[in-house]
Amino acid sequence: MDCNRNFENFPHTSLVLLSFLQQKGCQNIELKRELNDLDEHLNLPTNHNYIEGDDELQADGHSISLSYRELLLEFQHEVQPQLPVNAEEAHAAREMAAELIRIADLLEHRVLSQATDSLTKKLSRSQEQFWAGHLSDGVQALLRQVAGAKEFKKELVEMAFTFVLMKNVCEHVPEYLFRLYGTVVQYFLPNRSH
Repeated sequence: MDCNRNFENFPHTSLVLLSFLQQKGCQNIELKRELNDLDEHLNLPTNHNYIEGDDELQADGHSISLSYRELLLEFQHEVQPQLPVNAEEAHAAREMAAELIRIADLLEHRVLSQATDSLTKKLSRSQEQFWAGHLSDGVQALLRQVAGAKEFKKELVEMAFTFVLMKNVCEHVPEYLFRLYGTVVQYFLPNRSH
């Protein structure tokens, strides 16, 4: 799949991000649970009514926080018109996620560890409305540090680095998954300034 050619015509960030997180895998057991919860609530790509009743109890005994549910409801209206509704688009999202993983693998472990630690600290010290700015700063720093990234289209590299940075932060702090997922999807909405 030529991801450079298809990037502009593929606005399904929510599905691509979910596919990326699932394909990349999780080391942290709590993050795996959070990712399963997120997957159940989004139920991409065919169910557009993916937000269910208030504070339901999950199979692992945890209840979903109302603030996360409200965040997902808020993003549902912005993301829902972009969601794919057929198997072909879902397959394209999985292929694009695999390409983003290949790009993200350019990051040296040391560089990614430093960026992850820095972003985790910034997120823990700031209010959620500033998270997109911190995430953007972290991604821009990675873009400057990784020489091999220049051979790919800038938008794809930015998306790959954003996804992998988000995933690594969530490995350290799994409870950030729902909020960072929403932040990242909002960040990549068409016509949104970065």
